[in-house]
Amino acid sequence: MPIPLARTAAETNLFLELHPCPCGDGAFPGHGLPWSTSVLAVGAENTVRYAWDCPGCGQRREYDFRTPGEPGPITRAGEIFRWGDGVTPSQLLDPGQWMLVADRFAAEDGARAAAAIDEVLLFVRRGPVLRRYVVPRSAFRTPSGRARYRRDRGEFSRKSLECTRDGFRVRESRSAEPD
Repeated sequence: MPIPLARTAAETNLFLELHPCPCGDGAFPGHGLPWSTSVLAVGAENTVRYAWDCPGCGQRREYDFRTPGEPGPITRAGEIFRWGDGVTPSQLLDPGQWMLVADRFAAEDGARAAAAIDEVLLFVRRGPVLRRYVVPRSAFRTPSGRARYRRDRGEFSRKSLECTRDGFRVRESRSAEPD
């Protein structure tokens, strides 16, 4: 299996958070756990390994990721938050998983929810049936992603995704306005 590209640190941390140990412990590097990271290869794309022992069961956990040779820009105050690079579809999460992330942040953080919808939009292609722009079924490669897709396939059209994202952004901008 090819080593997946982790486009940003935010995406890497989200992936680790969404993939707890089989024992159920969700602790991962960056959350007070002793861990190691090592650079396995350097070049246009670096390869980095995250490794730690699960505090719940002691099992060794390791994930290898390719990372861009140059780190992406850091989101500054007032800029739109991004989980990824805004160009390349995620190799770590499928579009259904990104919708689950949007669902999770919908009530508390519209900027992160909107950014998750932006990630789903990167998977949109022109479909063979009726020539609509939709996320193809083949893009859903995980059980949780496929389950989210089956819950409401209509949400995965470009038009629906853009409406949802824009709604999160409007709500977020209203909540940021002074009273």
